[in-house]
Amino acid sequence: MSLRENERRILAEIEDQLSTDDPDLAEVLASFDVDDYIAPEDAGGEWKPWAVCGAIAAVVVGLLVALFLAVPGPTPQEEVPAPAGSGAVTQTLTP
Repeated sequence: MSLRENERRILAEIEDQLSTDDPDLAEVLASFDVDDYIAPEDAGGEWKPWAVCGAIAAVVVGLLVALFLAVPGPTPQEEVPAPAGSGAVTQTLTP
């Protein structure tokens, strides 16, 4: 994006004022070159939505496996002896 002439003049005045006020800071800032800057979209290449979806799917599957392993299985049915004299052998209780 190019600057208008007025904006360029204002920036030049700011640079001059900075050089007189704080020469050390001006030197550090001058050491940065605008051409060395790499924009974030250029640095990492193209964004890959399939990779993000794959990572989310892997996390969901991992959480489901962890949940499956953490939950106890069904409890075995308990056999309760019948009271004496009732004629029944055993009674099965289900939770």
